[in-house]
Amino acid sequence: MAYSSRYVSVTDVPIQIPDDYTNNQKEDALEYAEATLELDLNDGGEIPTENVSVLMETAVKQLATCQLAKGAEDPNDVTLGDLEDTGDTKVEYAQSFCDEYDKIVDKIINSGILENVGLDGEGEANSPYVYSTDDPSEGNIWTV
Repeated sequence: MAYSSRYVSVTDVPIQIPDDYTNNQKEDALEYAEATLELDLNDGGEIPTENVSVLMETAVKQLATCQLAKGAEDPNDVTLGDLEDTGDTKVEYAQSFCDEYDKIVDKIINSGILENVGLDGEGEANSPYVYSTDDPSEGNIWTV
């Protein structure tokens, strides 16, 4: 069964490397990247579409590209074969995308934006319900 990406399109990956990958390879990489993002930012839960930021999409693209590039480590694989001229190894090149993912996730976490959308795991903002024991006749609104 093919994976259906939730945050970015399969055509959005890989970034900055030759696109020699099948849609199945891209779907596998996106499944890993999206699950990792959800684990890192929302305790493994799906991130509501309205809360997905451009930075989150970029992080997914970086990590999916990392996974695709890591798959090209076989010396017989022509994918990314031109890297030898730059002095970088394929592993180092793939790791640069993983490192960029980590930087973006750190920026998101440290920015405080997760608190504003209820994905920080703390406080009332994370709850879909707000309960009040105040008397509603005093003008307080109860939301459930």
